[in-house]
Amino acid sequence: MSAFAGLVDGDFEAYAPKKWRSNVYNRERLEVKQKLVALGRELAPHLAAADGSPLEVEPSVEHPALWNHKLVDAQHLFFSRNEGARKELDRIIERGQSLASRIDDPTPQRNHLFLALTIAHEQAEAALKLHPDARVDRQNLERKCEDHFEREKLAHLIARLPEGFRFGVGGTPLVEARTADEARVVEVLAAFQKPPPPAPAFLPPNAPPPVTPWFEVVCAFKRTDVVAAGPGFVEQARAALGALLPLYQFIAWSRDNDYVSMRDVLQKEKQAKRQRGLAKHDEVRVVRGMFTGKLGVVQEIDARGAIKLLVGNVAVKVDAEDVVKR
Repeated sequence: MSAFAGLVDGDFEAYAPKKWRSNVYNRERLEVKQKLVALGRELAPHLAAADGSPLEVEPSVEHPALWNHKLVDAQHLFFSRNEGARKELDRIIERGQSLASRIDDPTPQRNHLFLALTIAHEQAEAALKLHPDARVDRQNLERKCEDHFEREKLAHLIARLPEGFRFGVGGTPLVEARTADEARVVEVLAAFQKPPPPAPAFLPPNAPPPVTPWFEVVCAFKRTDVVAAGPGFVEQARAALGALLPLYQFIAWSRDNDYVSMRDVLQKEKQAKRQRGLAKHDEVRVVRGMFTGKLGVVQEIDARGAIKLLVGNVAVKVDAEDVVKR
């Protein structure tokens, strides 16, 4: 595994506007992506969720595709909860999303709070971002900030960020993080709660990507400074993402940071999965075990998916996975 060797001007040129929609430049962008992956390997050990679990590192695709509106204006490296934790929440989050919405933007990052390192044409960015559709993390933040002391804590976390960080809602002017106070936090959260404008049905060939009203905290690095830093950019990126990490841990839902009673919802989901949609008095056919082929009626089913089944006049115990509903 090669260490991060730094970025050069040509890496930034891979994201010139004239190249956004063309597959001709996929190789150029792939080389930048590989550099970001190497950078991510050096950053990942320093980034963890509040429970100590490491954040999973995932690069964005380098070619025009459905999930980037068929343009690649930047290359991203995402740091977020691991795939298993994402899938656990996705089943709940996606119930509130329309099919059209998921087709328009099927990337997993829209459903979850994440940290990101981004390379664009003129600059690099370290950021924390939260999409309006990331329902669990968004509602966790909103409910948490209904408490005066938690709002003050959020304002303090933002205000103490180093110089150069800005925060706000995408599509509106971002403000200096050091100006954050409780009133400004309330203002930004109110703007974030407004429904986003509908996405355009068609984008002209050279149009910029649509603006998403993310809640975001961003630190930008000038292209010239990143190139001059060479391999030393690792330390700058590590410092920026490390400064954002307490914010990530404050906002991201977890079982120890649960302001939306999601633990109960997940427990019910797990129970329903084990019970496979079966209920008392359901007629079933046994498909595994010594009673294979027999018909029966469900008498009881517990939270672990164990069934008391009446087969003729005999009560037997089977697992929910051993039967199918008639």
